[in-house]
Amino acid sequence: MTLPGRGPTRDPGHVARLKAVVADLVDDVDTTVLVTELACSEPGCPPIETVIAVLADTGNVRYKIHKPVAEVDIDDVRAAVDTPSDRRCSPSVTKYIFPCA
Repeated sequence: MTLPGRGPTRDPGHVARLKAVVADLVDDVDTTVLVTELACSEPGCPPIETVIAVLADTGNVRYKIHKPVAEVDIDDVRAAVDTPSDRRCSPSVTKYIFPCA
């Protein structure tokens, strides 16, 4: 369903599954996982991207998957989470690490 002035509504079950996969992959019980779809206006950026934020006591990590939430699958999430921290950018995934202060 599309509301006036807004994009299509997201499937909460799909988002919950993505969050569960991330939580299992990072294997940290004190982790909060956020999944957000954002419009990107930067040059060379896809128009819609999915941002997954992992907030933990040991530090925060943000993954960008260059497609809408509805198109993100478990393999995309695994590829994002398994991207080594020293390889921060690939054609479809960007990984940012934000250590806690």
